[in-house]
Amino acid sequence: MFAKEGSSTIGGKKDAPLKKSDRRKLRDRSLDILFNSSSSTGGNDSADNSDYNTSEEWTSRAEKLINDAIIAPKGGDVLSRKLKLASGHLATLFLRTPSPLTDAVEHATCDKASDHQSYDDIIKSYPTTWPYHKTTQPILLEYEDSDRKLHLVPLLPLLAALPPPLPSSPLTKVVEESSITEASNKSSQYKIPNISVHPEVSKYICRGADLMSAGIRTFPSPWALRQSKGLVTISIIGNPQPAAIGFVDRTLFRDYCYPKNGGNNTSSCGLGIGAKGVGVTIVNCYGDDLWKLGLPPSAKQCEEGGSLNPLTGGTYDNGNYGNAGFVDGKYVYRILQQVEEDESDSVEEENASEDEANNNEDTACEETANKMKDLNVAVCSEDNGKEESANNEVEPDHDDILVTAFFTSLLQILVNKTPLPIPVSTYYAKHLMDAVSVTGPKLDLKQTAYKKIGPFLLDMAAEGVIELGASKDGKDKCATLSGIVKNHPDLVAFKKKWKAENGAMTTSQDKAIKKAVVDLFIVPRHIADNLQLDKDEVMAINAKTEERRGTGFLTKKECNAIIENYIEKEGLKDPKGKGKVLVNGPLCDAIYRISKKNKTPDQEQEYPTSVKRKDLIEKFFNKMEKGYALVEMPGSRIVRIGRGQPPSVDIEVENRQGNKRKFLTRIRGMEEYGIDGKSLSNDVSHRFACSASVETNPVGRPALKKNCVEIVFQGRLDVELTALLTGDENMSTHGGAKNSDYNLPKSVINVSLRKGIPAKKK
Repeated sequence: MFAKEGSSTIGGKKDAPLKKSDRRKLRDRSLDILFNSSSSTGGNDSADNSDYNTSEEWTSRAEKLINDAIIAPKGGDVLSRKLKLASGHLATLFLRTPSPLTDAVEHATCDKASDHQSYDDIIKSYPTTWPYHKTTQPILLEYEDSDRKLHLVPLLPLLAALPPPLPSSPLTKVVEESSITEASNKSSQYKIPNISVHPEVSKYICRGADLMSAGIRTFPSPWALRQSKGLVTISIIGNPQPAAIGFVDRTLFRDYCYPKNGGNNTSSCGLGIGAKGVGVTIVNCYGDDLWKLGLPPSAKQCEEGGSLNPLTGGTYDNGNYGNAGFVDGKYVYRILQQVEEDESDSVEEENASEDEANNNEDTACEETANKMKDLNVAVCSEDNGKEESANNEVEPDHDDILVTAFFTSLLQILVNKTPLPIPVSTYYAKHLMDAVSVTGPKLDLKQTAYKKIGPFLLDMAAEGVIELGASKDGKDKCATLSGIVKNHPDLVAFKKKWKAENGAMTTSQDKAIKKAVVDLFIVPRHIADNLQLDKDEVMAINAKTEERRGTGFLTKKECNAIIENYIEKEGLKDPKGKGKVLVNGPLCDAIYRISKKNKTPDQEQEYPTSVKRKDLIEKFFNKMEKGYALVEMPGSRIVRIGRGQPPSVDIEVENRQGNKRKFLTRIRGMEEYGIDGKSLSNDVSHRFACSASVETNPVGRPALKKNCVEIVFQGRLDVELTALLTGDENMSTHGGAKNSDYNLPKSVINVSLRKGIPAKKK
């Protein structure tokens, strides 16, 4: 939200001090946002420093800090600044002026977090008065979102002065179970849950990027997320102090906290490695313009005296919130040691300590290690040190990696028939970098002789491998990649070499992934209750695929096993008739009873006493609720699961206006199966040599779903499109339908012919 420089002062007037009554209201709102109501005791509660008994003392100290930060009884002021955000919405930024230096006497000499400190000792070292004595810091932000909902968000300077949430790794080297339990209870006092990410993710967050779902390593429970209304803090694994705060993406929040179709939370949303989309929209992060707003005028002056952060021992006014792991607004390092579960082996502990000592001397972490020299904390993990030492032994040739990725990307563009020209920025991000080998070393352009992508492409164009296009004003001669010379000797030689090295791998791994629709069944609740069926069987607890476990979606085989087990359990085999079963009272009510809506006043209900097993099972399936699963083959990976019928891809043929001999073909719904509308339009146009247009809001047609389009093709292509989408080349004689990668199931293709359109002759 404040990634751009100067965004914290746009549209702002002079900072206005708040009245005391407004400060009290702001304090109460802050306490309500930060802490659970059950634990909140008010900002003016007194604390007994003699006894530190569990959560009451912890809450009292935290609320004392909030009270001193906003009410400022011992000096200082709270200012309000009006802002206009980049989205156009108005916001109010609350800033806390420095408190008198004499207020720091109580906690100015607090100790750093050593190996022998417990979580309680660290908590007791946190300040109860405002610890910033030389800089004005933003503490709260009040803004209105697009839905006109008002949000009050605590900012990093305020969160840094509070004890951090329970970290993903314990704070100390030796931690007893009782202390962990107490720490967990105290951490649960926070209403705002915490998300942990890998340290490498911090450099992207510090640049102003939102947190992607793939970078999330720990995630709060749905209950905690609903309680905070999606507001979360973000910390680095090994550094529990929050480095950012923001709101969970709306779609992720809805799918995770309120899953549909009876699904569980883990299957209804994507998190972790491989997930796509934004996970958390950042409001305030380390390195943004709000951080720059609170930077000290002089680093030397702020290091002398002042309050210390108990976690690492740095002064709060040093520009990094007193955390030695926060470096220059660009990166957040680990500062706490990872605790191994097995600590019984003293030899392993000694080896681990020696490895950590060697890692602290690694040159890659020299800058951070110097900052933490007096803190006795581990900066680099053992694995990182081993990887860096291994990489230092054999340095990769980045020029060779660049050339290999360049020619590989050209071959991929030709094979995929990607339309040219392509902007150079798009080519670099989506084609060149994707062509770098996943198993080999990464490409670093700065380590090449070209330093940038532009000079390299100009050199390749001079050799005649590619053709470049200039910008409209003619200043940039390397604006677009406009052509590829297919018969260039270098490209032809690389293609032969690439085929020789990777041909065997592509033939064994490059199998077409086909999609299939599997019918699923859901046992209605009244039938499960009447027949007293096993809940684990009804909810598919023991399903083979993890996506179906606990959802209630059953395969035909599982559903058939349920009724068969019921017949065996109740002993309903008819001894007088072969292949028949007896019908008891619960079966009559569940399967044969006519509902009041379908029953006529004069109709008398007759229940059978004995029926064929086949007829009973068929009647049982007719009473089930229908569902479906979209499965990728081979592998039987479930892509989607839901109730009712699977979404269809609708193909419709109609006459062109004023001409009954010419046709138009419309298609919609392909996004439901991961097919991009624009890509399909370009592909079909190339395959069948027809014009196409993409419509986002077709006039006179049914409304489209969000982010969906309707494609209109010139000519009649219902058979060709069906053959292309299903991958069945025998359906059409047109060569453009061959080598399809879509492979959708035929059952989801719905072809309709408007009035006056004749059926095609076979």
